Amino acid sequence: MSQFEFLSLNFEFEGNDYFCLIRKKKKGNDIVEYHITVMNGKLERLLYGNHIITEINGQLQIDNVVQNQKQAALKLTITKALHKYLVNQRAHAAENQLPAPVNG
Repeated sequence: MSQFEFLSLNFEFEGNDYFCLIRKKKKGNDIVEYHITVMNGKLERLLYGNHIITEINGQLQIDNVVQNQKQAALKLTITKALHKYLVNQRAHAAENQLPAPVNG
């Protein structure tokens, strides 16, 4: 993995579909930061100052430092969508590493 990677993530919040861009940054051994930019001005302002999700040893960390309940709900929604994406991505990568079946 290069130091930075980017991904686009779809999520639903308060009954509407949104997108965010996420910059994935490797910080050290088993530590990755996901920097979130929501592609909606109102939600981007809501998340401002609390836009980083950290993964340590393969586990996404939920922080308790939020400015209000709506911000917490938005970050949790994005974290869940990111988790789902990562689980699917890792399952696909593991599937591609399996040896080819032997026909006999």
